[in-house]
Amino acid sequence: MKTILIAKLNLEKSYSGASRRVHEETRYLRSLGYDVHTISENSNEADVRASGGVPHKSKRYFWHRKVGRRVQFNKEAEKLQKKLKANLLIGHGDLQNPDVHFIHNCVHLACEKIHGKPLPKDDEMYLTHTPIIVNRQYKHIVANSYLMKNELMERFSVPEEDISVIYPAIDESQFKCLPEASRVKIRTELGVKEDEYLVGLVTSGNFKKRGVDRFFEAINLLPKEIAEKTHFVFVGKDKLTPEFQTILDNSPYKHRIRTLPIIDNVEEYFNALDIFVLPARIEEFGRVVAEAMACGAPVITTKWVGASEIIRNEAAEFVYEGSDNQELAELMTRLLTDSALWKRVSLANQESAKEVYESALREQFGAVFHRFIG
Repeated sequence: MKTILIAKLNLEKSYSGASRRVHEETRYLRSLGYDVHTISENSNEADVRASGGVPHKSKRYFWHRKVGRRVQFNKEAEKLQKKLKANLLIGHGDLQNPDVHFIHNCVHLACEKIHGKPLPKDDEMYLTHTPIIVNRQYKHIVANSYLMKNELMERFSVPEEDISVIYPAIDESQFKCLPEASRVKIRTELGVKEDEYLVGLVTSGNFKKRGVDRFFEAINLLPKEIAEKTHFVFVGKDKLTPEFQTILDNSPYKHRIRTLPIIDNVEEYFNALDIFVLPARIEEFGRVVAEAMACGAPVITTKWVGASEIIRNEAAEFVYEGSDNQELAELMTRLLTDSALWKRVSLANQESAKEVYESALREQFGAVFHRFIG
C-alpha cells in the first residue's frame, strides 16, 4: 500500500477553506486505498480520522516566531515522511519542499488589492510563500482558480503545464435547496415579513479583503423604498473592528442590519436569502459563493473572486468589477425588483454549482495525483 503525507501547519479549524481541502484530499486518496497521514501543529484529530486519515502532531518550539516556526515545521514533516516512507508529500503553503503544492492565497496580489502597495519583502507571507514558487521547490502546483493560475504565471513565470486548477469543493449533501419550511423558519427568526427581502453576506473573517465595508456602504445607496423593506444579515467569525462598526453605526438602515457569529446551519441561511453578496477586493476562490449558489441564492460578487469563474450565462451579469458601491446597489435593486430575473439567476446558479460538487472533482484530483503515485 502506498503512503501519502499531507502537511498543513494548522488543521484545528475544520471549517476553514484550506482545512476543508485537506479533508477532501484525504477522503479521495483513502477511497483509492492509499494510507493517508496528516501532520500539523494543531488539528481536530477526530475530524482527520473521520476523513480516513491518521493524524500526527509536529513539535512546536515556542521560541520560534514567524518564518522560523515554519522552518521547524518543514523539518518535522520531512522527518515524518522518511519514517513513513511516504510516496507523496502534499503541502498547503507551510511546507517548503512539497511534491504537490496546493496554494490557497495570492499573497502578493492580495496585498496590492487590499492595501494598494506591494507585499514587503520582510513580511512573513513573502518569506514563506515566495521562495517555494521562485525556487521551483515543488513538482506540481494546484491552484484553486484560474485567477490564481494566471497570477502565478504572470508574476512568477510559472509554466502553464506546471499548474492545475482544481476548484475547492462543496458538500452536495449539505448545500442544496431545502424545503420551503426551512426558508420560512429562518426568515421568521430574523423578523422578515412575507413581503420583505433578505440580503446577506457570510465570511470567515478578514473583512477588508471580503469587502464588508462595500456591502454596508452599498446598503446606504439603495433606493429608500427598497432599503426600507429589506433586511440585511452579516455573518462573520470575528467581531467588527472600529472601522467597520463606524460604517454600520452611521448607516440610516442600521436597524435593518443584523450581525451574527459563524453558524452551524449556514445552509439554512443561504436558502433563506433573496441575494447573497460577496463584494471582495480579492478572494482566491470563495467557497461561500458556490455554497450559496447550490442553495439557490442569486449571487452578486466581483471578478476578483475565483468562484465567479463558475457563474454562467445570465447570472454572470451580476459579477462586477468591485470598486463601485453604486453599481452594487443597482445590481441588488435589479434582482429584488424583478422576480422573473431572480428565478432565472437562481436556477442558473444551482446548475453551475454542480461543477464543484465534491463528487465531480474526483477526476481532477486523479489527474494530478496519479502522475506521481500511479
